[in-house]
Formats: sequence, C-alpha cells, structure tokens
Amino acid sequence: MQLKSNSLLKILVPVLLLGAGFAGLKSCHSSAHPGRYKQTSNTIADLSDDELRALGIDGDTPRDTVATLVGQMKQYRQEMETIRTSSAELVRENQRLRDRDNHFESRINSAINRERDTFNKKLQQQQTSLLDSFQQKLNQFGQKLPEPGNDIPPGLGLDQTDIPTTAMRWVEPADTLPADKRAQALSSGIPFSSSFGNAGDNAISRQKKALLEAAKGERNIGEATPVYTLPQNSTLTGSVAMTALLGRVPVNGTVNDPYPFKVLIGRDNLTANGTLLPDVEGAILSGTASGDWTLSCVRGTVHSVTFVFRDGTIRTVPEAVNKTDSHSSKPQDSEIGWISDPHGLPCIPGERKSNSAEYLSSQFLLTGSSAAAQAFANGQTTTSVEGGAVTSALTGNSGQYVLGQALGGGLKDSANWFKQRYGQTFDAIYVPPGHLVAIHLTRQIPVDYEPQGRKVKYAQTPGSKRKLD
Repeated sequence: MQLKSNSLLKILVPVLLLGAGFAGLKSCHSSAHPGRYKQTSNTIADLSDDELRALGIDGDTPRDTVATLVGQMKQYRQEMETIRTSSAELVRENQRLRDRDNHFESRINSAINRERDTFNKKLQQQQTSLLDSFQQKLNQFGQKLPEPGNDIPPGLGLDQTDIPTTAMRWVEPADTLPADKRAQALSSGIPFSSSFGNAGDNAISRQKKALLEAAKGERNIGEATPVYTLPQNSTLTGSVAMTALLGRVPVNGTVNDPYPFKVLIGRDNLTANGTLLPDVEGAILSGTASGDWTLSCVRGTVHSVTFVFRDGTIRTVPEAVNKTDSHSSKPQDSEIGWISDPHGLPCIPGERKSNSAEYLSSQFLLTGSSAAAQAFANGQTTTSVEGGAVTSALTGNSGQYVLGQALGGGLKDSANWFKQRYGQTFDAIYVPPGHLVAIHLTRQIPVDYEPQGRKVKYAQTPGSKRKLD
C-alpha cells in the first residue's frame, strides 16, 4: 500500500516558518533601543494631567511631546531676551529723565535768582528815586522864602488897588430900591424908600427880644389870643401820613438818627368833644419813628404841630426856642403825642428792610481775604526767639512775600472803608405813605391866634406896585 503526501502540509509549513522568522527579526529590532523609549516614557509619566493639558500634549506621542517641549523652550528664550532688552531700554530712559529733571531744577533756580535780583534792583531804584524827589522838594521849600507883605489879607485897604486918600467913592444907601432894566424911575419917582418904620422896630431890638424869650423859655402870651384848646388824651382820627413811616430798629436800646415823618389833619377832623374848629383850615404834625423788628411794625412819636388859620396865619406848638432855626423846635423831650393805626394799634405793621446779609457777607469776604493774604506773606518768613527777643526774617520767596503784604494791606483798607461807609447793619420797618393813622395827644395843645403872627401869604400894598412897560 503506497502512502500519498498531503498538499495542505506543503503550504502550511512554509508559512509557519516565515512567520516565525519575521517575529524573531521584529523582537531583535525592538531590543536594540530599549533605554530610549523607557526614558521618554518615564519623562512623560512625571508630568501631571493638568501640565500635559497646559502643554497641549495630553494626546500626543512621546516623540511629539519632546518636539513640543523643545519649541516652547525656544519661545521662552526669545521672550526672555525681549524682556532683557526692554529692561535695558527702561533703565536708559529712566537715567535720561533723571538727568533732565536735574537740568530743569537748575534752570528754575537760576530763573528765580534772576527775578529776585531784578526785583531787588527795581526796588532799590524806586527807593533812590523817591529819596531824590523828596530831597528836591525839601530843597525847593527851603529856597522859597515868603515875600514881604504876602501875609496881609486883601480888603484891609493896604493893597495897591486902594483908592487914594484924595478920591471919593459913592456908596448906595441900604434902603434904596432897585431900578428896572431901562433905568426908569419907580412909580414914586424917587429911588429911595418913601416910608420909615418905628424907630424901635429894628434888627437890634428884634434880636434882643428873641434872646430874652429864648433865655426865659416862654413866649409873649399878651400878643396871642386864645381861640381853641385840644385837651390832653384827645384822639384825632382819620389823619393821613403824608410821608412814609420808616422806623429804624434800635441798637442797644438807642435809635441813631431816626427818620422824621409828617401827618396831615383836615379841618373836619379838628374837633374836641364834638366842637368844630371852623377858623382852622388844617394842621400838620411832625415827629420821628422807630421800628420793632420782632413785631414788624413802626412806632411814631409826635413832637410838634402847626395850625393854619383861614386868613393864612400859622401857629406852631410847641414854639421853637430859637426862632431863627425851626429844626430846633422838635427835641426828643418835647413829645406831645403818638400815632396808631385806625384800629388803635400803637405799632403800625409794615415791611422789614435790612442789609445785614450783604453787609455781613461783604465784611466776611474782605476780612477773610485780608487775613489769608497776611498769612500767605507770613509763610515766607521765619520767626525765632533768642534771649527773650523775637526776630522775624525773610527766608522764603521775596516776591510772594511782597505780593501777600500788598494784597493784605489793600484788602484791610477796603474792609475799613466799607465798615466806615456803612457804619453798621441797617434794619428798619417800612410803611408806605398815605397810610391812615390816628393821633393820640399826651399834652394839652393851646390853639392861639396871633394877630401880628406870621402868615403863609401877605397882601401886597398899592405903593409897592411898579409901573408896567
């Protein structure tokens, strides 16, 4: 029996031999570089997951990782070189700026020194000029001597224009009547007074009489005729304030320079106990006002009253002590009454007027600015105490010191002028004119008629008329 070979074995045996040989070659090639892959594997193993993620090699092969690390090291070296170059440039720039600052400081100091020298020179020149001008004035005054006869005032008959002793000068009489423009004579034909008064009625006698009445403090009752009497505590209603009532608020209980006022009274209002005063056409009352800031009202005090009769005769009560000055008839102690509103309120309501806000703000600004300027000037000086003596020396900027002194002095003078001009804050109560008031008398008012008293208007005598052209 003959054995036959299997064809499958002929194919499988060579294939197995080839596979075994290829595996052996592969294993030999891998064992040639065992340390390299081991080192790379160990290096990658030393990095954490966050570091691998930051480097962007978490999913790369060891060869890619090594290439990435080498590239980043080159980049770091370039950045370090750039930083080193920038630092060197900054150091050079800093040195240059330091040198420039030192140069500017020296320039500023030199400029300040130049200005100081210029200011000192100008100041010395001005002082020298002033001293020279003063010396010239003194020399001129010393050289100018008074001429003889200059101390004699003119009009004593000692001047050169005096009339010679042999000449004659015409002096017009004191009572001569003036002629018209065409030098025509008056109606009497004589340019002198044609009638003469009583010899005892002259300027000297009238002045003597006025002095006696002023010394005694009384008037000549025999020349006046009693007509009416306004009793004490009388009330005159329906009067009208002719002027505005402006009452200053007292300062420390005193009203400085109070404002006057006037009140008009008609003939229908001058009644006493229902009795009419037909011969009196009206009256004018005058007084002074004061204000009350708390109540915002004005109080008025009546000092005098002037009655006007139907024929024009006037009578003032109380009579002036000095007849030549009517303003002296209203002293503060001659109070004869007070005023109120129609409802009897002794303090008439009004509007407040004050300049305290403007005065205080202006005074505060001026005095504050002056103090600030003085402090600015004093900041340029140094004060030292040695042996009980205080010494102040200028150690700062002289220009700033002079500027502060000038500003402080000017502002101080302005503050003094402002204070003297305004005196004090002005607070007053204002009531407009035309306000209805009532007069309350605190003294008895005698209404006397003087036949020879003063009148508002005098009738012209026929002899005093002139001839018409």
